Amino acid sequence: MASWEEQLRHELAGRDLAVASVPGKGRGLFAARSFFPGEVVISQEPYASTPNKISVGSNCDNCFASRNLRKCSVCRVAWYCGSACQREEWKLHQLECGEIAVLTEDRKKMLTPTIRLMVRLVLRRKLQDDKAIPSSGTDNYILVDALESHISEVDKNQLVLYAQMANLVQLILPSFELDLKEITHTFSKFACNAHTICDPELRPLGTGLYPVLSIINHSCVPNAVLIFEGRTAYVRALQPISKNEEVSISYIETAATTMKRQDDLKHYYFTCTCPRCVKDSEEDALLEGYRCNDQKCDGFLLPNADNSEVGSMYKTIEEIERKLYHPLSITLLHTRETLLKIYMELQDWQTALMLLEYTEDALMSLTRATDILRITHGTKSEFMKELLGKLEEVRTEASFRLSAGDEQ
Repeated sequence: MASWEEQLRHELAGRDLAVASVPGKGRGLFAARSFFPGEVVISQEPYASTPNKISVGSNCDNCFASRNLRKCSVCRVAWYCGSACQREEWKLHQLECGEIAVLTEDRKKMLTPTIRLMVRLVLRRKLQDDKAIPSSGTDNYILVDALESHISEVDKNQLVLYAQMANLVQLILPSFELDLKEITHTFSKFACNAHTICDPELRPLGTGLYPVLSIINHSCVPNAVLIFEGRTAYVRALQPISKNEEVSISYIETAATTMKRQDDLKHYYFTCTCPRCVKDSEEDALLEGYRCNDQKCDGFLLPNADNSEVGSMYKTIEEIERKLYHPLSITLLHTRETLLKIYMELQDWQTALMLLEYTEDALMSLTRATDILRITHGTKSEFMKELLGKLEEVRTEASFRLSAGDEQ
């Protein structure tokens, strides 16, 4: 009998694709023929998936449609847009429904989208093991098992959280003898392999695990793109892909600087070495920079190259926005926040305080905001130390201005 690797390679060959090892990246997906822009390279249904909003029924469990939804009258957790979708998912939901229906309301509250995704994965594996539903080279639990978990690189606190989540799955599925260590590892696999299912306007609808698509490696200059129609995932060529060329997609937002992209990719436990990341170019400066005041110049200013000139630019923007927007407009507040940061960098406390006086009790609001940041960011980071120091300087300047005004 052929091994699962052979079955996978055989089925991918039928789609004009191949799997091969890539130095420093593990496995990768390669084109076995040329693909033209817009052509579907590969599509896949999720091995397991769940909508983001479970209790309110925002999407059908099967097709992710958002209209004509009806709640399962037994478990009162699953939602379907019609009998066709309900029938298609019946074997899976019949198991799920039986386990959920007997839960107390408190236990049902444990069914977060991530927990439910794991529950559905466990149940689908059982159905395939029992031959109740079919499996194939591109649709079987072994592909999930082969995914990289990066468990040795996971933060200890996060690892504890995964273990606690595994215990919750056991509470929800008490009739199953689960390997809690394996479940813990699978939660770690979710973190770097699960895909956010989006609608055409890129609004998140849910989460799905697509084991074959997880073979596709990242590039900041990808030759393909991942999109969704319902919960079906499609990888389409963005440009001509030659025979034997590796297929790549971007895991992150590419319209960002190299530093921001590399920081976002830490979530996936690798450092990108694509041409865009390794070459020195003006791109990052252009993405972060400001236009030169000389309208005839097509050059740029780095954010910290000349804060006085940048401050002048933002001051002009702020004056225009003050005429257009309501005083509490978030757009205007963002501009003033940037201006305040620039003036504080310049240690121009007089102008910074004038800016704060545009709104009543602004200094008090800034202090409250800093108190919130103490909770979210702690107090030991360089960012917070610098912020707290500068806030204290602003307070001192404010006290001085107040006392000077009383003496006059």
